[in-house]
Amino acid sequence: MTDNAKRMTIEHEGMHIGFANTEKGWMQVTFNSSKELRERVPGVPFPNFELAVAGHPYGHNPALISGLTGLPSEMRLVSHSADAEGLQLLYRHEQLQLKVQVEMRFVPGAAAIRQTTVATNEGNSPVVLTHLSSMCVQGVATDGLLPWYDKRKIRVHYCRQTWNGEGQWRFGDLEELGLYPTSVHPSTSAVHFSSVGSWSTGKLLPMIVLEDLETGKAWYCQLETSANWHLEIGHRGSWSDDSGGLFLHADGADERFGGWSKQLLPGESYETIPAAFGCCDGDFADAIRELTAYRRHLTKGLYGDLPAAPVVYNDYMNALWGDPSKDKLTPLVDAAAAGGCEYFCIDAGWFGEIGSSWGSGLGDWQPSRNRFGDEGLESFLAYIAGKGMKPGLWLEMEACGDDAALAAKPDDWFIRRYGIRVGGGPRSFLHFGHPDVRAYMHGVIDRLVGMGVRYFKNDYNLCIGPGDDTGGKAAAEGLRQAMADFYRFIDEARARHPQVMMENCGSGGMRADYEALAHFHLQSSSDQEDYRKYPSIIGGSLAAVLPEQLGIWAYPYPMLFTDLPNPEGIKETGRLAAMADGEQTIFNMVNGMCGNLYLSGHIHLADETNRALIAEAVELYKRERSFISQAYPFWPLGFTRINDGLNWAAVGLASRDRSRLLLSVWRLGDGDEYRTIPLAGSNGRGGIGDLQAEIVQLYPREGYAVDCHYSPNTGQLTVRMPKPYQARLIEIRFATKTTDADTERLQRRNAE
Repeated sequence: MTDNAKRMTIEHEGMHIGFANTEKGWMQVTFNSSKELRERVPGVPFPNFELAVAGHPYGHNPALISGLTGLPSEMRLVSHSADAEGLQLLYRHEQLQLKVQVEMRFVPGAAAIRQTTVATNEGNSPVVLTHLSSMCVQGVATDGLLPWYDKRKIRVHYCRQTWNGEGQWRFGDLEELGLYPTSVHPSTSAVHFSSVGSWSTGKLLPMIVLEDLETGKAWYCQLETSANWHLEIGHRGSWSDDSGGLFLHADGADERFGGWSKQLLPGESYETIPAAFGCCDGDFADAIRELTAYRRHLTKGLYGDLPAAPVVYNDYMNALWGDPSKDKLTPLVDAAAAGGCEYFCIDAGWFGEIGSSWGSGLGDWQPSRNRFGDEGLESFLAYIAGKGMKPGLWLEMEACGDDAALAAKPDDWFIRRYGIRVGGGPRSFLHFGHPDVRAYMHGVIDRLVGMGVRYFKNDYNLCIGPGDDTGGKAAAEGLRQAMADFYRFIDEARARHPQVMMENCGSGGMRADYEALAHFHLQSSSDQEDYRKYPSIIGGSLAAVLPEQLGIWAYPYPMLFTDLPNPEGIKETGRLAAMADGEQTIFNMVNGMCGNLYLSGHIHLADETNRALIAEAVELYKRERSFISQAYPFWPLGFTRINDGLNWAAVGLASRDRSRLLLSVWRLGDGDEYRTIPLAGSNGRGGIGDLQAEIVQLYPREGYAVDCHYSPNTGQLTVRMPKPYQARLIEIRFATKTTDADTERLQRRNAE
């Protein structure tokens, strides 16, 4: 920390947070990767939070979450403290008798800050909060010559999500996204991204990256919630002069975006959901590198003694489609064991009778009486274990089907709105804040673990919507509480059964936020059934989820959903012959090795060539998973859109020092059979110069070589794939070291 009478600067991992000394104490004014800034215009000092209280003017402007309310600027700094671990700022509003504490925690080894905001009612009367930000940082992209609204200056990266189509990153300039000046007065426009309901990543990811193209710097933030969230980019200007600057705002508690409010009785406090934010030199990939380091810090104690990045076979996708039986499962178990899988998860349907519509019976979690022979499910789980794999089962812990015995429980066991159980179709949602609900589900898990289960895939196939308003609280606050209650239960279950792996699935990636992923070991990336569309999802999802947590399907010999009317069609000679060249298997396995390998498909039908390709990929993945668990993603060709069938795709994982890259390359469709892939930005910022590299095709190794040429002068790799829908995994080892700055930073991280 450096300070003088007028300015104070807090530093962490190359970030500099500047504060100005005002008549009301220190107020934050700049946030940059450079300490000494040549600003075009001065910023407007402001606290690191936004706040609104019922009964007090919320400001005239509906476009901004703050509405330009005066409450934060009316507050006075009471105290502040800073050390190597963080920064605390305490503000007080005398008239309202309201205290706001900003808690910033510095993340070791990452250019990231994790912030929460706490409001406390110190008065004698209730106070109703209608907005409280998790973070709000001013002074973004204030250096350089170009004004903030110039199209050549700011690029905003955001990610669209939908079922079967996760990870669709887009970017735009501020004007096209909704923020632009209109007069000499401060701008009243803003850029907003938000979500309502418990599919927190069902429409957008709760994260953004803002890139300054002029100065080569990036700012970024992510919210950690499975409930409502809102992100905003705005411009805080002055009414009297030319001062002002961009701000980033993040919250999970506001009335305008989701209907949130919270009454604080005298002496009560409210703490927001966490938000992580930071800035760095570089571009989008550098920002994700810092967020990846942050996410590893957040989850570092999650696995305990469990193996990271296990090989899991799951019988659902393009295989049994929720209709398991002993006869169908046995050949898959045998093939998965022979292929080197470590877990075998029986997906949906294990609890329903053959021929039944089992979805309405969710919640009782009793094994089917006719799917697993006379010996039953427990005996079949033992069969899986006898093959050297740990057995797993699918659950949807939060759901209760209308036909389940569980549905007869009292209404207070369930999430309710307007006094009615919240649901969709033939199911409702359990309220894990109720001790009897937690005890019931602990009993289910205890029983299944006692039968030999060592892996649970927890699915979440419907969205709660606005939330739970029981007790007169705002539904949005009820939703936040419901999600927190469930994750506390998951922590309890993990503590009771530390030998059990827990996967989070929400119809694929519809609830893939870092509130969930701070509690679950693994995350399903998608329900996408078409392996040819998967590279688009993989690339985008690696910017949001750690590669070692991101479960990616590889399903050779698929029986597609459209094949269900004729399930025997998968065995037809023509179908099998189409897979004989191995390219479909290779494509699938390259997909899976980009993260945590989830194997599926009718692999028992594979011929000798394809069986060998599956086993080779699994063996390679086991060798490389420790690297994957420490690597950082990059995108030398940018992001590929999901319906771009004529393009190529490439996703890489780089070592910390960027000396080694694992590059997955896909040719999609009937486009050009040659593609040049720039690697110059993958070994440090800027150009490579004369950088020598060793290029090795890691998978497949024998009989499937494709032509590659690397130029040390340009730092580009040219690849030729003569057929549509081919894929290869390539290793690049650079012969020179990274820059001095990167080496110094790596040494600091290793020391920490």
